[in-house]
Amino acid sequence: MSEESDPFECRLTFLALLKKVSASQQSIHKVAIYAMRHKNLCEDLYNCLIEQLEQASLNARLNIIYVLDAIFSASQKSRYSGYIDLTRPDLPRIVHAVVANGPKGVLNVPNTQMIINNWKRKQYFEASVLEEAEKPLIECAASSNHTQAITTDSFSKEDILRRMEEDRERHKRLREEIWIRPAEESQDAEFEEFWNTTETLDPESDYEVMMVQNMLRLPNYAWNAMLDQRSAMSQ
Repeated sequence: MSEESDPFECRLTFLALLKKVSASQQSIHKVAIYAMRHKNLCEDLYNCLIEQLEQASLNARLNIIYVLDAIFSASQKSRYSGYIDLTRPDLPRIVHAVVANGPKGVLNVPNTQMIINNWKRKQYFEASVLEEAEKPLIECAASSNHTQAITTDSFSKEDILRRMEEDRERHKRLREEIWIRPAEESQDAEFEEFWNTTETLDPESDYEVMMVQNMLRLPNYAWNAMLDQRSAMSQ
């Protein structure tokens, strides 16, 4: 029973799991399940996670933030907020740890951005909190423009192939969960999300793009005449 768990033993076990975690879904879920099983020690386990995150290698840090994402997902399903509440003030620190490890840290930016986008969609945190957390990503991407570019010479062929395979594995759960909506959200939440993230219609160019797409779908319709008329009006 988690109520009878020894805090010291739980910390050691959790640290061991974090040190061994890989990009596989089974490995990530194993750590998340342990964290939820012993959520009465959430503060201790969270501190272990942060400690290991800041000590781990660049690739391992990415695995750990995916562990955190899995913990949040399990927490939301069980309506438990302990880990999310502990993480909220540390979000910029966590993101910075994942991406700020020299010029190579930029390699973790796309995956970390995917995680942040998923947290936005799941509404784990307030928008302002996530906006602040994204600043290290922007800074890392900007600094990479002023530093020496990372070339394939920086990595062996085996390293590149391993990273590609691990990224595919990490993305599996995010792709699986993209259609899962929070149970408590309104019926219009998904529509509003798409509406708010859709760019404003640009009459100068969007109509022509739409007509070209229509021509591909319905080639027998008089789209050419409409397109010519639109082009003449814009001149």
